Amino acid sequence: MSDSWSRYWAREASGACLPDAPPDVQQRLEFVWTSTARGLQGAVRWLDVAAGGGAVARSVQSVRPDLVVTGIDAAEVGPAAAALGVRGGIDASALPFADASFAAVSSQFGLEYCPRAAWAEAVRVLQPGGDLVLVCHHAESRAVAQNGGRLEAMRALVGAGLFQLAEGLAAGAGEDPRLVAAVMAVRAEHGTQSVVAELPQALGQWARGRRPDAVAAIRAEAEAEMARLSAMQVAALDAGAVAERSAWLAGVVTTAEPLLDGSAMPICWVIRGSR
Repeated sequence: MSDSWSRYWAREASGACLPDAPPDVQQRLEFVWTSTARGLQGAVRWLDVAAGGGAVARSVQSVRPDLVVTGIDAAEVGPAAAALGVRGGIDASALPFADASFAAVSSQFGLEYCPRAAWAEAVRVLQPGGDLVLVCHHAESRAVAQNGGRLEAMRALVGAGLFQLAEGLAAGAGEDPRLVAAVMAVRAEHGTQSVVAELPQALGQWARGRRPDAVAAIRAEAEAEMARLSAMQVAALDAGAVAERSAWLAGVVTTAEPLLDGSAMPICWVIRGSR
């Protein structure tokens, strides 16, 4: 799974965890971190778990450049994230830090993908009296629903034989009319999903140009994206799952509230705690 995320962070230049979200949503997420940073006393150390492109570090340092922010992620991260203090290739379930090393520990759309051991590690490295703030996918959020629809459409294209069709064309075979009909049926059924037009068009360009290498590269990217989208659906939390995960934070008193957008739809869960 870390390979698919390494692919994502290698090309995602914005550093945002929801780069396609409306500005209002981005601002509400950013406020979680800027308000937390402003509330910390002194030039303390902050750890961001599953930091990805460094969105949390960027928000924190925009208002508190005196804070020492370290990010870790199992995936390899790009140079922009590294410049913000994010270190790739580190397992959240085995953090390379001493007990009680950080006055603040955070995660934005990251820890909910991790096993119970990673939640325990977040507590272990948190100082007594320190702040724990986790932003987790909400099972009823627009992002989860939209990405679920995209995943369903991509799986349908694969099942219809889109890649078989493209690989055959790239190898010099003619179009298989049965596969063409199956792909067109998927495009009609999932017409609201842009990927049903984008993916066939991208593949068609290289397939007709007899470029099997390019077709294979697109297939690898699509499979990596589907792995990420599938993981998001599994990671998204309902109220019961939030209660279960909160119980994993032994020794931390927590509260959990949904962060809402302007239309009162949930963006995410915000879990806060103090050790």
